[in-house]
Order: sequence, then structure tokens, then C-alpha cells
Amino acid sequence: MFWTVYTIISILILLISFIYLFFKNKYSYFEDQGIPHIKPKFPLGNLQGIGSKFHLSDITRQVYEKFKHEAKIVGFYNFVQPIYLVTDIETVKVITVKDFNNFVNRGFFVNEENEPLSGHLFALEDDRWRFLRNKLSPVFTSGKLKLMFHTISKLGDKFITKVEEKSKISSFDLKDAASRYTVDIISTVAFGMESNTLNYEHQELIDVFSEFNGPPDSRKMFTFFFMMAFPKLAKALKLRQFSKKVSDFFTNVVGGNIKYREDNDDNRSDFLNMLIQLKNKGSIDGEISTESKKLTLNEVLAQAILFFLAGSDTSSSAICFTLTELAFNQDVQDKLRLEIMEKIKNTNWELTYENLHEMNYLNQIINETLRMYTQGVMVLRKAKEDFQVPDSNIVIKKGSSVWIPTLAFHFDDRFWENPTKFDPERFTQEEIAKRPSFCYFPFGEGPRNCIGMRFGLVNAKFGVASIIKNFKVTPDARMKHPIVMNPKVPHLEPKDGFWLNFEKI
Repeated sequence: MFWTVYTIISILILLISFIYLFFKNKYSYFEDQGIPHIKPKFPLGNLQGIGSKFHLSDITRQVYEKFKHEAKIVGFYNFVQPIYLVTDIETVKVITVKDFNNFVNRGFFVNEENEPLSGHLFALEDDRWRFLRNKLSPVFTSGKLKLMFHTISKLGDKFITKVEEKSKISSFDLKDAASRYTVDIISTVAFGMESNTLNYEHQELIDVFSEFNGPPDSRKMFTFFFMMAFPKLAKALKLRQFSKKVSDFFTNVVGGNIKYREDNDDNRSDFLNMLIQLKNKGSIDGEISTESKKLTLNEVLAQAILFFLAGSDTSSSAICFTLTELAFNQDVQDKLRLEIMEKIKNTNWELTYENLHEMNYLNQIINETLRMYTQGVMVLRKAKEDFQVPDSNIVIKKGSSVWIPTLAFHFDDRFWENPTKFDPERFTQEEIAKRPSFCYFPFGEGPRNCIGMRFGLVNAKFGVASIIKNFKVTPDARMKHPIVMNPKVPHLEPKDGFWLNFEKI
């Protein structure tokens, strides 16, 4: 018995010693390189409090602010994974544009063997990414977008009707209606599905949307960063980007829609039809392509799921954050309404693709909203080779991850006076010219920026313009300002919702 207890104690001591030495070695990475950093804590590194007390954007902004005058790059620990956190706009330019080929990859978790739908454009690397980016770029041209505008306009009318119905009863949380509006747009223009979720049809689409984007859960946050820090272990454990429910829905419903169209020679002017052309012919009708390679069915489904889930939430969030700020800034709201009415008086008081793009003040407002509430809180990159940071003694090691904290740059008082204030005047042409480039990048930067940027902006602008044209928006007593973010989700989302009042004009 004595020897058994002695053996167990010895094993425990050895195990504890091994764990201690392992973490001590890992947490000396930046100290050994002489790179400024905040001392990490076992076992989360610098992610202490994430998902409970702090949002990732809060944590990275704290590190950024502490060292931004001291170094171009600072150290950050995601569990035991060393992250190079950028604090200098010239370094942003070098990484995202000048030396893009060395930082072409995001280092995002992909496991196509166990989860084929994880092979989407956001996550793929090197030649696979270049191939898909080149294939999909013609899908998002302004010409293709203009063809989709009629659908956006028609669904915008339904959005206004739903807001009016709900506002007659009481104030309400706008996010549900805005999400249904953007889900209806994307399911229609992307997949040819008349979902009509605004009238509570096809609830399965909202269920899939909600499954991916919520409810807030600290475990999801933990899993997300765990997959980033330990990709090999995450693969061995068969962790997933998407739940089985979400994956099965797209495989069955969208896959079935593809088969129906192919069997019935059903051609439509939508996103899915262009993906089918890339699958069957390797090119989109009317587009010149030097690459004849075709997409596989899994590649088509992966892009469809990315477009639906990412596009729906980013657009609806932009609408909600913009209207919330307008509710708290009535002078800005009034000025916008005057611009809208001036621009639509010659088009029978209708919003058109053309007059929407003539609304300069609306554009300024959307840009300011995206500055303060960027959904992509981090630009991710991974070094393919050792990289000497210009004008410094810092070397980003081969295979290392680089994070560019978007919101930290967007709130840096070196570039923005009184950055916590909502001020659309920052985005007049004169003010833009005064600022250095690469301090504002809500859609990322360089060749790997957001491919659906134009589509998302049109959805957001039309949604906001439609509401302000028809309603005076004021904050409900439950709406807190400044907005307190929910730390349990990786994107930006208010802790208590978007509670607003809508008075019909």
C-alpha cells in the first residue's frame, strides 16, 4: 500500500512538473525575443475573462493601447499559441498588401476530411484560395449586384411593413426583424428560395441562422479559440466550425436545389446559378476565364453556407447598429432624412440603385457605424516564411499567426479625434484626405478583403434608408448607450438587444 501511494504521488509530481515546465517554456516566447507583451496566465494566456467579463476586442484593445507608442508589434498569447499583434499602420500595409504573398493565409481552422463545408473562401489557403477567389469574383461585380437590386427593394418593402406592424404594438428588439430581412434577401438572390421568413414562413432558415449566430455561449468562444490555438488536436477531436444541424441543412436543402435545377435545366439570375455554372462548366456565362477547372459539389456548398451565414448577420447587424446610433443622435437622423427625400423626389419617392449611391451622407453614416461596430474584429494572417518587420529588430517567425485588431485601429486617438463619439463628418472627402491610409478597414485590407463587400453595403444602406424614410426612430428605455457588448460571442452584439421605438412618418 505504501509503495502504491508513493508511486501515485511521484507520478503526480512528475506530471505537475511537466505541465509547469511546458507552460513556462511556451510563455517565455516573447520574453526571449524582447517583444513587449502582457504577462500571460495559465491556462488561457492573455484570454483571461473572455466570454464572461470581456469581449476579444476589449482584450486586444487593452494590449494595443498599452504598447502602441512602444512597438510596431506586441506579443499576445491565445492559450499557449504566440500571436504577433500589430499596432502600426505601416506594418498593416506591408502585411496585407506589400508582402501579401507571405501573408496570404489566415491560419483559420479547416478540416475538410471530417467537415467538407469548412472548405470555404474565408478559411482556404494558398492555391485553393486563389482558385476560388478568381472563380467567385465575377459573382460580386456591380453589374451583377444591380440585377439583384429589384429583389432587395421588394423585400425592403416587406421589412417596412413588418416594422410598422410591430411598432403599433410596442417597442421591440429590431435584430429579429432585421435578420429575417437579410435572410430573405440572401436566400432569394443566392438560392432562389422565396423564404418569406419576415412573415414567419420557412422557420427552418431562421433556426439555422440562430444555430450558427447564437444563443451566446462561453463554450463556443472557448472552442473557437481552442481550434485556432491547437488545430492538430482540434482535428483529432473532430471539432467543427458548423454544427451537424447547420451542415445537414445546407447539404440536403441546397444540394437538393442544385440537383433539381440541373435535372430540370432551371436557369435563374442568382448566386446559386452562377455556382452551378462554375461546377459544371468552370466559368460563369458572359465572363472570360483562363482557368477551366470546375468546382466540386462540396466546394459549391461550402461557399453557399459562408455567403448565407456571414452575409445575413453582418448586414442585419450594420442596420441595427446604425439605427441605434441614429436614435441617439436625432440631428444626424434628421439630416439623413432630408437627404433621402431630396434624392428620391425625382423617382416617384422610391429608392433606386442609382439614387441610393448618390446619398453621400448615408454613406458617411454607414462608414462611421462600421468604424465603431466592425463585425470582423480581427484581421487574421499567418507567415509563410520568417519576416523582418521594417525598421525594427522584430522577426515574425515562419508559421506564426498575426492578428491585426481592427477596432483598436478604429478607436485609436492618433487617427480619430474623440473616437468614442458617433460622428459621420469623419467621412467627408476632406476629412478622409487628412488621415493616413490603413487606419480604417472594416472589410479587411488587400487582396484578401471581403469579397461580398458591395453586396453587404447595398443591403445595409437600403435597409437604413427605408426605415428613416418611413419612421422617426427613438431609443427605448431598455436601450443602453454607450452600447454594452455581449462577451459571449466572437462578433459584436449588444448584451441586451436593439430596443427601439418607430414612429410612422
